[in-house]
Amino acid sequence: MVFNNLLFLFGFLPITWIAYRTIKKPEAKNIFLFAASLLFYAFGSWQDLVVLVIFGIWTFVSGLEMEARPEYKKQICIGSIAFLIAVLCFYKYIPYWFDELKIAFPIGISFYTFSAVSYLADVYTKKTPVQKDPVAFGLYLAFFGKVNMGPISEYHQLESQLVRRNQTLKQCGQGMLMFIRGLVKKVVLADQIAVAYTLLGTDTSFLGAWLLGLAYTFQLYFDFSGYSDMAIGLGKMFGFEIPINFDHPYIATSVQDFWRRWHIALSQWFRDYVYIPLGGNRVGEQKYIRNILIVWILTGIWHGPNLTFIVWGLYYGLLLLAEHYWFKKRLDRFPRWMRIVLVFLIANIGWVFFSNPTIGQAFTQLKNMIGVGVSSFASDRAIYVLTSYGLIFATCVLFSSTLFSQLFEKTIQKKFGKQVWLGVYLAAFAVCVIMIVASTSHTFLYFAF
Repeated sequence: MVFNNLLFLFGFLPITWIAYRTIKKPEAKNIFLFAASLLFYAFGSWQDLVVLVIFGIWTFVSGLEMEARPEYKKQICIGSIAFLIAVLCFYKYIPYWFDELKIAFPIGISFYTFSAVSYLADVYTKKTPVQKDPVAFGLYLAFFGKVNMGPISEYHQLESQLVRRNQTLKQCGQGMLMFIRGLVKKVVLADQIAVAYTLLGTDTSFLGAWLLGLAYTFQLYFDFSGYSDMAIGLGKMFGFEIPINFDHPYIATSVQDFWRRWHIALSQWFRDYVYIPLGGNRVGEQKYIRNILIVWILTGIWHGPNLTFIVWGLYYGLLLLAEHYWFKKRLDRFPRWMRIVLVFLIANIGWVFFSNPTIGQAFTQLKNMIGVGVSSFASDRAIYVLTSYGLIFATCVLFSSTLFSQLFEKTIQKKFGKQVWLGVYLAAFAVCVIMIVASTSHTFLYFAF
């Protein structure tokens, strides 16, 4: 089951929320929400549910074993994490190398594996105590709001919310509005720009290559940030405070700033569980360079087995090092708007590697973007996409910045009141439903990761 599905919107979600609000005892609330989350995940595949349950039991028991056998705590932690990573690699990479195996990829396994590793690492380092309530732990791993695509909430961030949560109507209202905002990002923006991306897939003109890159840049952002907003909104509706995952990354003024704003949960996970344990920046120059490259190569590998993902990770690792040692002071001399444009172009080039299945195809697109090997300056298809989807591209630019929130929240809401602001959201939700009924909505891109 997915969030942009009528069964979820008008069946699962309202029934679950109403039933959850009706239940009074916190323990019963947790049991119900955990059961509902397993049912939600089982809609995708019962086989996937088996993998999730095995991961949950393994991780929960490993935490108890670390407490019961402190003399073997390190070995248990390393062995347990190694098992989780090995299973993840089996599902994620073996089918890529051996096509004949036909192994189905469990949705969300990359995300809940990292959540499980976070729990084991937090228990090992005594950042949090061992969770002895299997339902509370199961809810951390399997809550339907984040099990499919995160955000990857570190265990210590949610530990205090797992047993008892304060759920206010104001918090629920905020969650609903955030969910609608994410749905608009996905259905109205990401899915429509995806049509332009599909139309330009074989275009070899200069304009077509740039529009193709821009289409994917915006599709990926609104697809994944839309899902994250929906997940965070759902969390609020059920009393969870899940940390923000995107903060307008396309107005970043440096590469480092971009990664403070894009997929924040993943960046923080690698910082807390790989970069800092390796020594972070509190080591010599050579080890610092090593740490950055290890983190970014692993970040690329986490996304998939394609060589393009490794190149993408290395691309950002080298850029961050170059910025740290050479470019940062020079960048600061440029006007803010110029730095934003430069970082946006850097991100756009990076997504070329991310979106193409092979290195050869990625470099072909990059060559076309600088005018090498192009069929023409602008093909008929590229001109059609520019004229037909120009408004969507412009809207994506607007929504990528803070201009929209400033315009509505500080102008319309302030002048006309919250009722008009609420009406805007309800109208947007109605538009999304119409588009879903018309079958113009697509699956989420990050399901593949």
